[in-house]
Amino acid sequence: MRILIRLLVFLAVLAAPLAATAHHSFVVAYLPDKIIKVTGVVSEFRFSNPHGIVHFTVKTPEGKVEEWKAETNSPNVLKRRGWTKDSIKVGDVITVTGWPARDGSNLMRVSTIDLPDGKKLLGQAATPNAANDKE
Repeated sequence: MRILIRLLVFLAVLAAPLAATAHHSFVVAYLPDKIIKVTGVVSEFRFSNPHGIVHFTVKTPEGKVEEWKAETNSPNVLKRRGWTKDSIKVGDVITVTGWPARDGSNLMRVSTIDLPDGKKLLGQAATPNAANDKE
């Protein structure tokens, strides 16, 4: 019995770092002191846990086509801010304002999304801070 308990404790200690990294911190993944604005055409919108994701295609000034992803809050948080699964549609031209990924990839965290009809969707709170934006 003692061996089994020790084994379980050992496995729990090994698993703890995995659980800690399962949900990343904003400042680990994104640059909190830099805001970017990117305009493109929606190719997919996933209104699902743990975070909604907007996939969109951007044409650079040089004519190059880039695939971008913008991460939102959880659907529960977004619903409280007026979002629905139909807020963003494939083919919509959107402008996403938010924080770029630290790794320089075409990934960002949404602050706001401007829709074709002039509406604005709020994503992350203006100041990315766990106290200001509960998920």
